[in-house]
Amino acid sequence: MNRPPVLDIDLNERLHVDVGAFCNNNCIFCMEDDRQGRFDRVSNVTPEQVRTILQANCHRREVMFVSGEPTLNPEFLRYVRWAREAGFQSIGVISNGRRFSYEPFATRAVAAGLNLVIVSIHGSEPRIHDGLTRTPGAFDQALAGLRNLAELARKQPLRIHTSTVLNRRNATQERIESLLALLRPLARQMVFNVMQPFGRGQAHFDSLMMRYRDTAQVLGTFFARHAGEELPIYLVDIPYCTTEGCGIPDNVRGYVERYVHFERDSGDSGALGRRPRGQPIRSGGAEVKLRVLEPHDSTRQPPDGLVVRHRDLLEQARKSKRPECARCAYDPLCDGVWNNYIERFGFEEFVPVETGITPQER
Repeated sequence: MNRPPVLDIDLNERLHVDVGAFCNNNCIFCMEDDRQGRFDRVSNVTPEQVRTILQANCHRREVMFVSGEPTLNPEFLRYVRWAREAGFQSIGVISNGRRFSYEPFATRAVAAGLNLVIVSIHGSEPRIHDGLTRTPGAFDQALAGLRNLAELARKQPLRIHTSTVLNRRNATQERIESLLALLRPLARQMVFNVMQPFGRGQAHFDSLMMRYRDTAQVLGTFFARHAGEELPIYLVDIPYCTTEGCGIPDNVRGYVERYVHFERDSGDSGALGRRPRGQPIRSGGAEVKLRVLEPHDSTRQPPDGLVVRHRDLLEQARKSKRPECARCAYDPLCDGVWNNYIERFGFEEFVPVETGITPQER
């Protein structure tokens, strides 16, 4: 069994720069459900602070412009140029792709230094994608943007990835097959993200959230149908134990992205709903004893007026493991399970994988 690739903290930690105060989609599972809060948080970061963030983090290899829809920021192209001047090898954006449907904008972005675009697309037809984004016309524009980018990638060093949030509406055999047929000619990599059960994902948990084991079964059958093919697909945000032995290739499952971002110091702790350490949670009417996760931290001094936020610290505040997880071969690689997922479904499907990694590899 191959160990899933995990990025190390600090130098390999990707820099996220929040520049999208607005978004022209309205996704039903959006993690940033507080639009006013996002606007206040992102719009208060000045261009000068963005430049300082980029220069202070030029030791990192990758930068991604994120939050809301980054391409709507009128300073977006300037930020891309600054990232190139700072020396980042990989300069990317996580986008709904709609603005790239305007060919002149796509051309200017790549010329400024953009060399990675991750387009969020959640279905192979308007009925699915537009329904999930709650934005008529979003699919047609995203697809046009992907096609413009694919044309540019024929002549320039541009990587095109897609990101799909798997949920009850799109994670069927037929719909995944259709998505592969649509995106395979356009994208170098397709990432399937299991839905995060917070923000709007928590509000629509019952109607959208699939059990991890059901997602693993669907994808296991999908990969069995494509046995022997090199598919450009990666599965993230799902505990390793739930995908063990179900037919999903080892090199596809278990990728964990580590990132850091900076935001205005509002004086709070940034705990985002942190549960008191060691406090038990309830699952199936009974209390479950939890292991306390020790968060990673490699905080460097942030620029004046800003605070640093690491994914590990933010997410581990809302994730837990039980004592049995210590026996799992994946324990060193696993961040745990969302507390609200455990409260709804329990720990039954999380069975420690006790073989496969040697003591030396631990």
